[in-house]
Amino acid sequence: MAIPVSFWEQKWAEKADIVVVGAGLVGLQSAIKLKLKFQHRKVWVVESATLGSPASLRNAGFACFGSLGEILDDANNIGLENALLLYENRYTGFLKLKETYGETKIGYENTGGYEIFKSNEASIFENIAANIDSVNEKLLNVHQQTAFQLKKTAALGMNVFETAIYSPLEGAIQSHLLYESIRNHALSLGIEIFSGFQVQNIEQLDSQKWEILFSNSNVKFVASELIICTNGFTKQILPDIEVYPARGQVLVTEAIPTLPFRGIFHYDKGYIYFRSLGTRILIGGARNIDFDGEQVMDQNTSENIVNHLKQVITEVIVPGIEPKIDYQWAGTMGMAADRQPIIQKIQPHLHCCVRMGGMGVALSATASEKLVNLID
Repeated sequence: MAIPVSFWEQKWAEKADIVVVGAGLVGLQSAIKLKLKFQHRKVWVVESATLGSPASLRNAGFACFGSLGEILDDANNIGLENALLLYENRYTGFLKLKETYGETKIGYENTGGYEIFKSNEASIFENIAANIDSVNEKLLNVHQQTAFQLKKTAALGMNVFETAIYSPLEGAIQSHLLYESIRNHALSLGIEIFSGFQVQNIEQLDSQKWEILFSNSNVKFVASELIICTNGFTKQILPDIEVYPARGQVLVTEAIPTLPFRGIFHYDKGYIYFRSLGTRILIGGARNIDFDGEQVMDQNTSENIVNHLKQVITEVIVPGIEPKIDYQWAGTMGMAADRQPIIQKIQPHLHCCVRMGGMGVALSATASEKLVNLID
């Protein structure tokens, strides 16, 4: 049970001007940009997790923008023009991260990314590859070089189709280094970050103020601007927003000295993703084998997904090898059929920046920038 709040604690909790709910990559960058725009205003961030956030320190560490297959899949839902714009926002967003924090500080490796296919998926590969020239032409103005190439897979040592669709622009990061860089930037600007505060409800006090109530504390924060950056957890606070949680489960193997590849990989229509992590394999996803079961906020792993990912390691990635799993965890993404972020004004002095569609690393810089442009 939460302990009673003193007069002094409550008065102190009312001193913020801007409160951002969610201390992930989007929330912290929103707070940073708000502080830089309104230097005289107090900016606070509240987060339910005690360390980082449920996604930003629990992701796979991909610097990716969308495989060719994913672009075409998005085009079926939102049209090709919007799908290409989403790709561009991811690409330019990650460039902003590199420019702001530096490649070394975020552990960036330009490994390239592969979209690979099962051995019996020749027709699927051909249908996607048939669009490579037209999509490359449309993306040329984004990064002035070819986005996608065809590449043989024999040297990878995997049990996959003989040709992959390769993106030389993709790479990998060290998620803890990226998060540390952004968090330290926020702290250096005087932004207060409060962990372990579970938001229960928000209430409009008047036309100028919002009150934030917590399930685990009797203190009430008061803000003149309230920003919700809770991604897959958003419906807990804003139930009418079209975003649902999607659990992403991740495994990391022991070191495999003979690991023959380096890079990031998209497999099984992008629902499975894996990468080299030194000589380890990091693999995640597979929610497509149980969509309903994975539409949860639960941070625990599940046996059916873990076993499926292990099977992919042994049968596809390093055939015949059954490496020990050293780490396994889960994070929560914010999804919908339309994977475009929701960046909007909900009510006066209440905004949200959510639904990163599993691409929060790449989208965080541009999404937070668009959010701040809405606030006067």
